[in-house]
This record gives sequence, C-alpha cells and structure tokens, in this order.
Amino acid sequence: MNKHLLFKIGYWLIASVLIALLLQNSIVNFWNAWLIALFFLPAALIVKFGVERANLLKGVKKWIRYFYIAMLSLYWGYIAIAVAYWYFLELKADLLDKVLISPVFIWLIIGFFVLLEFMFFKKVQPKEQETITIYSDRKKTTINIENLAYIESRGEFTLAVLVDGKEFKNNMRISEWKQRLNGFLRIHRSFLVNPRYATLNGNEVVVNAQWNFPISRTYKQQVLSYFENSVQL
Repeated sequence: MNKHLLFKIGYWLIASVLIALLLQNSIVNFWNAWLIALFFLPAALIVKFGVERANLLKGVKKWIRYFYIAMLSLYWGYIAIAVAYWYFLELKADLLDKVLISPVFIWLIIGFFVLLEFMFFKKVQPKEQETITIYSDRKKTTINIENLAYIESRGEFTLAVLVDGKEFKNNMRISEWKQRLNGFLRIHRSFLVNPRYATLNGNEVVVNAQWNFPISRTYKQQVLSYFENSVQL
C-alpha cells in the first residue's frame, strides 16, 4: 500500500470523526455517532468518483449524471440514518424526529469533505515548458504547447495539430516529440496526445471532443493506468 493511499485513508478516518461530532446533536453517544459517520463514507465515495466520471460527459448527460449522483448519495445517507433509528434507538417513535437529518445537511457534509479531500490531495503539476520550436514548410515555427492537441505520425513526417485544427507538417519523428513534450501521452505508434484535452472512451481516446484515436495493444495498459490514476487523484 503506497503512502499516498495511506494518507487518504487517514484523511477519511479523521473526516468520519468530525462527522460524528456534527451528528452528536442527534445521536448522543459518540461511538454510535461515529459508526453512523462511517456509513456516510460510501456516499462520499459515490460523490467523489461519480462527479469525476460525470465531468467527462457533456451537455444534458452530464447534468442527468449529477442528478443520479445526488439521489444515490442521499439514499445512502438515509440508510445510515435508518441504521441509527433501527439499531441504536430500537425503533422508538418518540426519538424518530431526532435522527431525521435534512437532505441539504447531508449533501453539505458530504460535499464539504469531498471538496476538502480534493484540495488536500490535488496533484501538483510540474511547471510545463510553454513553447516548442519546429521547422514546418522550411520555416522556423514556434508553437504554444498548451494549444497542441495531438501529434500524428505519417511515415516520413509528422503532423502537429492544434486544438483549432491548424496543422504543422514537420520532419521530427514521433519519438522525438515524445521526448520534447513532457506529460504528453503515447496511445499508439502513430499518435501522441495532449492529456489536457483527452478522455477515455472504451478502446479509444477522444481529443478535444472531436478526434477519436484507437489505443494500440502496446500502449493499452499504460493508457488505462494513466486515466485510472487521474480519476483517483
């Protein structure tokens, strides 16, 4: 188990204790409140990973996914409340109103700690080089790396394609591009993509929501690992 994962586990254990303190207005015994707080953690994971997945979608599908995430997290939150009512309070009707928690309060608790986790464990990106200079059509050309969408190898030459679709034909090999472009992702012997604009869609990588490129067997594990780690972080 790596250190990063241990820190995350430690964070959520601390978060569960803080949630238990918030719940003590309804559940007097701290240990009972803490057990209920532990039941809230799956709801937090639903929000965390659900939102990250939803952000890869566009338009109405994204908002529909957000709605389902909200409902599912609320449902799980009330499962935790039901445990408190059935187990700790032994189905005492006069105490039911004490364990009923506003859905807004549940979302605030979960949302706060998910956002806080994101801020604590946000991956610090190394400072990237800003431009790269190449020869295209016998002219020296300087390209802003942030605007590069992907590099395509076409045998004897490569194409550097910007997000606006502009192309620069040059004689650099794709392996040279890979060495010069820190952080770019090789997905195929013919394609090198800017992960800033890339999303995973089955066996393809979609760049800037307009170019679909296949993932070759050689790079498949590397590509899948990259996107899995991006989601976790």
